[in-house]
Amino acid sequence: MTAVTIDVEAEFGRLGEVFEAFEALRSGGPDVLARRADAVSSWSVEQHLYHIALATDLAFRHVKSLVSGKGRLVRDEGALEERTAEVLASDATPRGEAEAPRMVRPDDEVNPEFLAMELAQNRATLEELRALGTAIAEARGWIPHQELGTLAAPHWLRFAALHARHHWAIVRDVLAA
Repeated sequence: MTAVTIDVEAEFGRLGEVFEAFEALRSGGPDVLARRADAVSSWSVEQHLYHIALATDLAFRHVKSLVSGKGRLVRDEGALEERTAEVLASDATPRGEAEAPRMVRPDDEVNPEFLAMELAQNRATLEELRALGTAIAEARGWIPHQELGTLAAPHWLRFAALHARHHWAIVRDVLAA
């Protein structure tokens, strides 16, 4: 089994920074959120933010399930694949290697109220999870990810931070284009 050490507190910090950046960006108004740069991404800024919000919510739900040890996706056994360990150990994820699953793919039009609600829920859940830091680090069990294989609770938290930062980098590139 390949091991990757995850600093749960550091991941909370990374997620908090990205969430603050999203809020600052949203305050720029609808013109900023509607920006597109097809050479960079087929999604608008707000579509990226909505995708991040949905995917982060799902990752946070998995973390909670693993901490509680309950949920239909929780498995007693799992292991990190070599490629997954490399991704989790890096500070960036490669672009263009995976397609967003349908359940976290944004619609062509993003409802700004839903976006605000989802991002606010992400921030609230992050604060709930901060109180569970030790339990997250010690949680047993695994939940499968569509591309990465089975992940434990700290891995899901790391994935959420990596994924959010990945799309934040794309958003910055869209805005710079």
